Amino acid sequence: MEENDKKRFLSYELGILTLKAALSTRDDKYPIYNKDTKVFQRSKAKRVLREHLAAVAARYSQKEVSEDEHIAFIADASSELSRKLSRYLHQGRFRIGVTQKLINVHLKYLWTAGFCPEPPHCPIDGIIRDIAGINYNWTSSDSIDEYLQAISALKKLASAEGHSLAQWELESFRRREDEEL
Repeated sequence: MEENDKKRFLSYELGILTLKAALSTRDDKYPIYNKDTKVFQRSKAKRVLREHLAAVAARYSQKEVSEDEHIAFIADASSELSRKLSRYLHQGRFRIGVTQKLINVHLKYLWTAGFCPEPPHCPIDGIIRDIAGINYNWTSSDSIDEYLQAISALKKLASAEGHSLAQWELESFRRREDEEL
């Protein structure tokens, strides 16, 4: 088996984990899909999301992406995915909070697997929000400014512990998992 085959397989599997993490929400007020979207239609939407994950992998594995580029990429992805998938989505939007989780989780997986450099941000979900004590609801937020405020607060915590944002989140998430054992 060739190295590319292994990488392709692992990338595909990481994509499955990414979609599960980004699309799994228990927030009944802010679901991902609208109430009329059927299960078979979700498969069509997931195909579009998988194409986007491939674009994320290609872009971030080629070169280090600056923080400003990353922020713009999240905002652009939210708009593009909303445009492509609006008929399936709650209120026709792939919200900024869901988009940041999709992109940042995928980058975390790719980074830890050695497929791309360390990402500029980390995924913000309920676990990280609660660990950090910040007020950010990723499932409902559709504001890049709210996202940036959350990132700013997380950066302060990371810096205080002598870590980059991605390193801090990885360590904090692991500590939380260890506490549950």
